[in-house]
Amino acid sequence: MIRKLDIKDLAPCIKLFKQSVSILCKNDYTKEQIRAWININQKAWEEKFQNQLGFIYEEKGQIVSFISINLEEKTLDLCFTHTNYAHQGYGKALLEFALKNYPYSEIYTFASLSAKNFFLKAGFKIIKENIAIRNQQELKNFFMKKKIKRF
Repeated sequence: MIRKLDIKDLAPCIKLFKQSVSILCKNDYTKEQIRAWININQKAWEEKFQNQLGFIYEEKGQIVSFISINLEEKTLDLCFTHTNYAHQGYGKALLEFALKNYPYSEIYTFASLSAKNFFLKAGFKIIKENIAIRNQQELKNFFMKKKIKRF
């Protein structure tokens, strides 16, 4: 079941995010890079959950995947799936649902090395390679764009 993201989802989504990055990205980033990446600012995440367009994919009462989009910046900000449900279509279904509720004809994202192929398969194109600095660690990612057809 897909539903709107709510502030009460913050703690379980942060836990899912940290677990997902720690396990699914370990082949693409060092332990130090992952530690820096998952060391998030909880206040910033609270603001994202209150101000962005977000959705949750839930199965049997458990959050399987979540997504949030910064409408002002036309940027897909967060898109993570629980490790037990990765590569099973939940993230794809949630992304497709979110984009149906997205009002613009293009969207951008910064995709990690681990998520790059997911976004390429979803129709995003790489604009450029990028380096994000998190807690003095350099994390390679890709600035990507998708054109959205409106009928």
